[in-house]
Amino acid sequence: MRPWRNRQFSKALHLIIWLTTLVICWNIFRAGDKPRKDEDKVKPTEVLWWSSGMSWSYDEIRTCGVHKCRFTNNRQRLPLARAVLFYGSNMKMHDFPLPRLPQHIWALLHEESPRNVPFVPFNEFLRHFNYTSTFSRHSDLPLTTQYLPSVSELTTMKYFTNFYTKSHYFSHVIFLQSDCDTMSGREDYVKELMHHIRVDSFGKCLPNVDMPDSLQEDYLNRMYSPELLRYLTRYKFMIAIENGICNDYITEKFWRPLVAGVIPIYFGSPTIKDWQPQHKSAIYVNDFPNAAALAEYLLFLADNETEYDSYRQHKLNSANNIDNNRLKENIVTRYYQIDETQKESSSLFHKFECAMCQRLASSEKYKSANVLHYECPLPPIHAPLENKDGPQNAEDWRSMMEVGRCQAQLLDYFFQANRSFTQEQFEKKLAEC
Repeated sequence: MRPWRNRQFSKALHLIIWLTTLVICWNIFRAGDKPRKDEDKVKPTEVLWWSSGMSWSYDEIRTCGVHKCRFTNNRQRLPLARAVLFYGSNMKMHDFPLPRLPQHIWALLHEESPRNVPFVPFNEFLRHFNYTSTFSRHSDLPLTTQYLPSVSELTTMKYFTNFYTKSHYFSHVIFLQSDCDTMSGREDYVKELMHHIRVDSFGKCLPNVDMPDSLQEDYLNRMYSPELLRYLTRYKFMIAIENGICNDYITEKFWRPLVAGVIPIYFGSPTIKDWQPQHKSAIYVNDFPNAAALAEYLLFLADNETEYDSYRQHKLNSANNIDNNRLKENIVTRYYQIDETQKESSSLFHKFECAMCQRLASSEKYKSANVLHYECPLPPIHAPLENKDGPQNAEDWRSMMEVGRCQAQLLDYFFQANRSFTQEQFEKKLAEC
């Protein structure tokens, strides 16, 4: 009987071990499931847009890397928000979320020059923001080259027209602009240049030539449309003067003629030579005492193939199209750029939101911005004119920026007091400035 009993005991023991193992495995499986369920219950970090320009209801939960955030413009959720986002061009001086709660991180997205928001360039205003995305290379999320689609667009021969073909069509200058009366004195300079060389001017500013019907509505909204680039490439020179002068503020005005194989006549960012594809990529207005001297040089280049093409080595030097390591590194590492396909996932705002969502997990989230995040020389700089008094409306722009200085100082006062204020209260104090 003992051998039988031993066999029965052994079977029972194996059954117990098997059942125990099964229970343990089931519990491990259940335990492994719990973290995923718990993760689903974790509330996303709240990020609030404080923008008067968003007239629609906006409320989305998205994952940015390993972080999940809720993006909304519902101001009722301000007490729950960890970050408050501002779009520079839509800021109103009397409309800020005050009192500011201790957990609130303020972030500013502003890709424009100060002509729209004159209080932005001043340290009294900027130091209240913990995070910025501007054109400045010193910004947390720089937009310096956002208007350059890609390196391949700079080097492509798709729109390239050789020197003699250009000479057969047009050998002079194109000016394409519909934003008139600028801080940089753009229109005043072009008027002077027109006295010395032929300038075909399209758009609303100083028009003297009609644009083809197919491009009438395209060129403002589709800056790099193939139709527009093919039209531009017939010219040898294109006026590329920014509406305002700030370090690293570079728009399509510089990049578009380079893409089309046209030499830009540039006035704008004082740091522009840090970003040009070759050491000789554009003609700079500042290198000439006045428009007459510039016109003389343009006429020389228009008749000299070798000298003219020395400005187009980003197209012609296939062995070394881009001789600028800073530019190449920036294109590889930049976070976003303009996207004419308008894909929502690649939009400027979505990228900024995700960058802020991820920054909320960083130990640097409470640092402060400063004037380096938006470097604009004051008083406003304008192109060199034969009329030494400056552009027609120069004094108006200087006055506007002085008002902007007062606005920044007043906002600093209210921000430090950490109390809300009305438009009337702000304007009363502004009148005393």
